[in-house]
Amino acid sequence: MSCIFHERLPRQVRFIAVLAVLYLTWSSSTIAEVWPRLPEGNGAVSIPAQEWSLHPGPREVRVGIYYPDGTLASVGPRTGIFLSLHNWGGTDIEGTASPEYLAKEFNVVALSVRYLQSGKKASIDDPEPYDFGWLQGLDALRAMWLVFHELDRTGTPFARGRLFATGGSGGGNVSLMANKLAPRTFTCVIDMCGMKKLNDALAYNLPAAGGLNARWNRDPASPNYLSPGAQEIRFVGHPAHLLEMKRLGTSCKVFTVHGVDDKTCLDDGREMVANMQSAGLDINPVWITTEMVDGVIFKNTGHSMGNRTLVPGHVAGCWLSPDSPDTLERKTPTDFEIKEEIRYPTTDGTYVISYASGYPIGRFEPQTPAPSYKDHFDVLRVIREQGDSIEARTQEEWEPRRQHTRAAMERVMGTLPNPARRVALDVRVLDEVTLPGGIVRRHLTYQSDATDRVATYLLIPPSVSGAKRPAMLCLHQTTRDGKAEPAGLTGNPDLQYALELAQRGYVTLVPDYPGFGESKYDFGPGHGYASGSMKAVWDNIRAVDLLEGLPEVDASRIGVIGHSLGGHNAMFTAAFEPRLKAIVSSCGFTTFRKDDLPSWTGKSYMPRIESQFGNDVGQMPFDFPEIIATFAPRPFLAIAAQQDSDFDVSGVREAMTTASKVYQLFGAESHLKANYPVAPHSFPDEARTAAYDWLDEVLKK
Repeated sequence: MSCIFHERLPRQVRFIAVLAVLYLTWSSSTIAEVWPRLPEGNGAVSIPAQEWSLHPGPREVRVGIYYPDGTLASVGPRTGIFLSLHNWGGTDIEGTASPEYLAKEFNVVALSVRYLQSGKKASIDDPEPYDFGWLQGLDALRAMWLVFHELDRTGTPFARGRLFATGGSGGGNVSLMANKLAPRTFTCVIDMCGMKKLNDALAYNLPAAGGLNARWNRDPASPNYLSPGAQEIRFVGHPAHLLEMKRLGTSCKVFTVHGVDDKTCLDDGREMVANMQSAGLDINPVWITTEMVDGVIFKNTGHSMGNRTLVPGHVAGCWLSPDSPDTLERKTPTDFEIKEEIRYPTTDGTYVISYASGYPIGRFEPQTPAPSYKDHFDVLRVIREQGDSIEARTQEEWEPRRQHTRAAMERVMGTLPNPARRVALDVRVLDEVTLPGGIVRRHLTYQSDATDRVATYLLIPPSVSGAKRPAMLCLHQTTRDGKAEPAGLTGNPDLQYALELAQRGYVTLVPDYPGFGESKYDFGPGHGYASGSMKAVWDNIRAVDLLEGLPEVDASRIGVIGHSLGGHNAMFTAAFEPRLKAIVSSCGFTTFRKDDLPSWTGKSYMPRIESQFGNDVGQMPFDFPEIIATFAPRPFLAIAAQQDSDFDVSGVREAMTTASKVYQLFGAESHLKANYPVAPHSFPDEARTAAYDWLDEVLKK
């Protein structure tokens, strides 16, 4: 049963999707009852596959079957099963290792699979979006289950712990997806230049995709709509999903093989490797350099790579061979035998792969929309799943409110980009100068998303015995100069906090807000953001990625500071980014009921406040006391000038007092601080000194 039919539907018709889930679950199970027998010799069979909603009705998949010596009778106690999966646009064995060769070389039943959208017409020319591994992975797993089940049914001894997969390009993607969808099944997977995720460039035919077009779009009303969850499940390096695989006990040894000049998916490959290493999975990267090109196995350092039939044995032969002292043989049951559900949470629901029938059946369970709160000052109130509400008395009881507040912010700002939308930062240094005192200031840009680069200044103080330093993300006010002011190049000397913090020993990073400084961002819908506020949040999250990767930075000690626009930009970002360990907002907020709400509706901010919420404070789904509460127990300092004509100080006091109830719940009352200088809308000397001293206490411990 395909999940696509409801993962693309608007919320208002989701109840219809639930009915469809029930129907298609029944229909898929019914169709899948009739399975073929294995042929006596090398040959092909057709197996029942899960229904594809874009073409409703029964669906079959052709599976090529190759035995060690060409006959079923040659299967023995050391015989494993090996998937070999074709490329995007191919069929059967195109772009992958010859299954006939694999069968003989490694004593396996080797399988080719004409998974969903095999062939040029279905995968490239037809209008439907390219599946990119979800149903395709389920198709491949069903092919493997057929052989596994039939050998069991007939009492034929085989090596049930020697289950392998390989594939080239699109087939590499499907082999990795099959391992993700059956995390306790495979022994070894060899991915040959496979795509690792359905990134924005591939999904929406952006220039970075190099002409590859998966034909998805951003319109929720379209049958080709790519929902956040649909994109996330197709990300084989999704950090949360990798952790779930680890929790389930995956033991698969994964090889990923890429030419260092592969323009199609090398960056995504490096990201997947880093994420798998972080999750503790057994990942073995092979980066093909010019020195490795031998004209036989590796013929180039690009995407085509070389002889894909020989690559699996070259990189993993000692683990694939049944007679090698290093041979791999998993000792634990497969997902086919455990017959449980695998569940992967996504931004908008949960993808479930059920093995109750032995073979996999996939489905999507939409997330229940977050409840709305009428009183944004009753911050301990938590609406429970059953619809009633409680006043939280423990951290655990309150935790759902944090998620509800973030969801409310997304209703106004638009959805936070999901992890699959990350791209390689591709940091480019434009110039570098050394300032008095030895501070190095670098003018650089980084790739925030598939369509936009962000300009920034990075300030690095002199090193002290190679010790890693705390870092601060410094966000500028509303000024045409953008990042240049906090960096000390221009503007108000009282707002040069990036330079001043660097002088105190912090690594500081100052990005341009969308539309300011060097930014040419046009706020068009093609970028995938509903507001300038959310675009800025994502740019800042990527800035944290950049800081986290710097050798000079202690990634556990990163904070954020900003004035005015930068003040609430810092708060919005910190609500979504837990890696920010300290937050300082100077003259950045008051409560919406004490503010000029229409002033928040420009294209740089949140247009939905006007278009969907009628500039009505009573309709707003969140307010600043809730935002501050999401920080708990992280340290937060509000600088609120008493004569501020932009942000009423009484609203700040009210918000801080209200949020303190949540900080008390976390036993972190001391982490919530406020400073009220007698000044207009500004960041005066005494306030900055107080902020810097406070940051030293928090981040220099």
